[in-house]
Amino acid sequence: MLNNNKRLLSAAPYLLLTSMFLTGCGSDSDNNSTTNNPDNTAANRNVNAMMINRVDNETGFLVAVDTNNDKDISNTNGIELAGPGSGLFSHNKKIYLTEGRDGDKVYQYRYENNQFIKENELFTGANVRPGSMTFVNNDKAYLTTYQTGELLALNLKDLTITKRIDLSSYALGDNDKNPEPSGGVMRDGKLYLALSQIDNFSSYNCQGGASLLIIDATTDQVEHHLQDNRTCSSGILEPNKGLILHSSGDIYVPNPAGYGYYGHKSGYLRIKAGATEFDPDYFFSISDLTIDGVPGKSASYPYKSLFDSNSNLLYVNLFIPGLTSNPPDYVNDKNYVLFKADLANKTLTKIDIPNTAGWSADMIMQDGKILAGRLATSGQGLFWYDPGSGTNVADQSPAITSQGSPFAIVNY
Repeated sequence: MLNNNKRLLSAAPYLLLTSMFLTGCGSDSDNNSTTNNPDNTAANRNVNAMMINRVDNETGFLVAVDTNNDKDISNTNGIELAGPGSGLFSHNKKIYLTEGRDGDKVYQYRYENNQFIKENELFTGANVRPGSMTFVNNDKAYLTTYQTGELLALNLKDLTITKRIDLSSYALGDNDKNPEPSGGVMRDGKLYLALSQIDNFSSYNCQGGASLLIIDATTDQVEHHLQDNRTCSSGILEPNKGLILHSSGDIYVPNPAGYGYYGHKSGYLRIKAGATEFDPDYFFSISDLTIDGVPGKSASYPYKSLFDSNSNLLYVNLFIPGLTSNPPDYVNDKNYVLFKADLANKTLTKIDIPNTAGWSADMIMQDGKILAGRLATSGQGLFWYDPGSGTNVADQSPAITSQGSPFAIVNY
C-alpha cells in the first residue's frame, strides 16, 4: 500500500464540512441490526429509498424512507454514523456505506422487517479512506480511495478486497503519488474512472488537465490514460454516483476545475461511443455561460447531479458565486441552484426549486419524478419535481421533512 498522505482540509462545501461534521461514535459498530420506523403505526411501510440525515456538526443517521407515504423522517432507530458525509450506495437490495475521509471502513446492510441488518464489514487499511463505489455486476464493484492512490476491486458476496490496483504512476503532479480517483461508470466491460489530479486536500488546485483511466473489468488492468488541457479536476471528489452514460453510449465527465478558485474553466467533456479519447470537438463550458435568473448571471462549477436516462437530461446543481456571502459561509449559504441540462446540445434551463447548501443537494428519480434533498429557507427535506408536468416548477417546501438535512439519498 502506498503512503501518500495529502492534507485533509477542504475548500468545497462537502470537503470543508467533513472536518467538522459527524464525528460522534457510530452506534452500529456493536449491533448487527437496528430498527427503523419513522411512523410506528405504519406496520406496512413500503421502503423504497435510503437517506443520510445530517443533524449537526457531529451527528448523522442512515434512515429508511417510504417516499409514497412518509411525511416526516425521524432518526429514531436509524443508524448513527461514525464519520461525516459517509458515502451511500445501493445495489441488488444491499446498502453500502463508505466512511470517506473520516474512516477506513465499508459496511454492507440489508433492510428487512423495519430493520437494518449488517451483513459484512470491511476494513480497507489504515488511512486508506474509501470513497465511491462503481458496480460491475452483482458480485463485483470498484471502490475509490482518497489517500493511497489506489483503486480497490471488491467481492460483494463477502465484502472482501480481491485486488489493490496501484494508480500512483498516473499522478500528474511533481513527486505526486496520488491521482485522486473520484468516480466512474461502466461501458462495454470497461471502467471509465475519472481522476481529480489535485495538488492537495487543502487548496484543491489542478495538477494537470482533465484525466481519466480506462480499466478492463475482467483483468483489472489499466488500458489507457486520457488527458485534456481544456479543463481539470475530473469527477466529483467526494462519494458520488459516478460519471454520466448517455443512451447514445457517450460518456460525459464533469470537471469542477479547482472549484472556482483559480480561474480554470469548468464544464463537461465527452467520450463518444466506441472512442477511447476525449472528443476534441466537444466541451460544454459552465464557466463561460451567461445564465439568466441568478445573481451575476454566472455559475462557477457543476456539483451533485442526477441523469435521467429516459429523457437524456441531466439535473445538476451549479454553484452560483452571486449567492455566496463574503467571506463564504459554507454552512448557511444557499448558493447551489438546480438546472436541467441537455449535455448533447449544450443547453441549460433553471428549475424553480428552492436553492440549497451544496452538501444537501443529492437526488434520485422515482416513477419519472425527481426527488431532491434540499436544505432550503422553506425547510429541510425532500422536494418533488415532475418533469412531465410541462413546467419547470417544483415543490417550494418539502413534501417529506427530515430531522436533519438530507446529505445523500439512493433508491432501494
